[in-house]
Amino acid sequence: MRQNTPTDLILTTDRFVTHLSTVPANLGQPVGLFVREKVLASHQNKAQPKVVLMVHGGFAPSLVAYDLAYKDYSFMNALALQGFDVFVLSHTGYPPSPRPMMDDPNNVAKEHQSELIPHILSDYSNPRYPHKLVSSGTEWDELETVVNFICDLRKVDKISFVGWSTGTPRAGGYAALHPERVDKLVMFGIAPFFDIEDPPTQFPEDGAPTILQTRDFLLNNRWRDHVHGEHQLEDPEVCNAVWNELMAADPIGASWGRDGRGIMRAPNRMNYGWKTNLKKIKAPTLMLLGEFDDYEKRIEAWNALESPQKMFIKVRHSSHFMQFESARHFLYKSTVNWLEQGTVENHVKGEFEVSPEGELSELQKLGN
Repeated sequence: MRQNTPTDLILTTDRFVTHLSTVPANLGQPVGLFVREKVLASHQNKAQPKVVLMVHGGFAPSLVAYDLAYKDYSFMNALALQGFDVFVLSHTGYPPSPRPMMDDPNNVAKEHQSELIPHILSDYSNPRYPHKLVSSGTEWDELETVVNFICDLRKVDKISFVGWSTGTPRAGGYAALHPERVDKLVMFGIAPFFDIEDPPTQFPEDGAPTILQTRDFLLNNRWRDHVHGEHQLEDPEVCNAVWNELMAADPIGASWGRDGRGIMRAPNRMNYGWKTNLKKIKAPTLMLLGEFDDYEKRIEAWNALESPQKMFIKVRHSSHFMQFESARHFLYKSTVNWLEQGTVENHVKGEFEVSPEGELSELQKLGN
């Protein structure tokens, strides 16, 4: 889907939604969760708006994942231009939302501290706050607060969700807990199952609040190593744009990298319940998965989903970073179709694949 409408017709509003934290590090404290909204000026006060909340993944905050300030790579803009009232949330641990305990380099997990020695830390150290930071449960609590805020703001009873990567069990878990609030779901780069299904018996678990990811690991090991054709990346410079936006969102992380290019910081999480919640989701659900996105492992989530209306699309020549690749045009188009009509090219359920040229066909055998 190409963006032909001028983006200056889109109104952008940034807010901090008040939430009573259930994160152990700042338990019971009122915090401000960052929420951005984009809507066409002509739709600002529209009755019965089409409302969607986009939920980010494990490392990239929402503004990078969905509103990349580079050419026409903003997923938010693509949906807003199609008449949606689009919201994104940054969970605790991701900028600009609170990042308790994360600014102290001593609170980086020991297995990641080598990236900070000797320029930030003189040697390995034990964390001053010796616990993991957030959990699936604390993130569902944050989604509940933000969804209630959006529903009150826009005077709707339910909204739709888009989730990417770890954002799929976040959004999917909320949908399992609060089916009355969820219209439709779109999930791409779907997360594989977590190691555990039940909440940890010790809460918070021992550990450290912060984990790290280097530029080289993100752009090469996780992304460019999964690019297998000259046309998969419409613009190879988008990789650098993603990193630059990540560093702009996190000045502290930008100052920690040993190579002068910065480093990504994310909260150490206690994840659980994904496989169990997939069986409870009732909302019509579209899942998309790139063929170069650890396909055999991530496809397990599709097989566990029991929504009565569900559709799967294998996206050829695409990786985990589909929204920044040539496949983004199909991703935008299919997301709009599903959220508006519960169909993609008149299909309401089943297993399909899409070619690099955007042609949809039945998937003969999952995993091929």
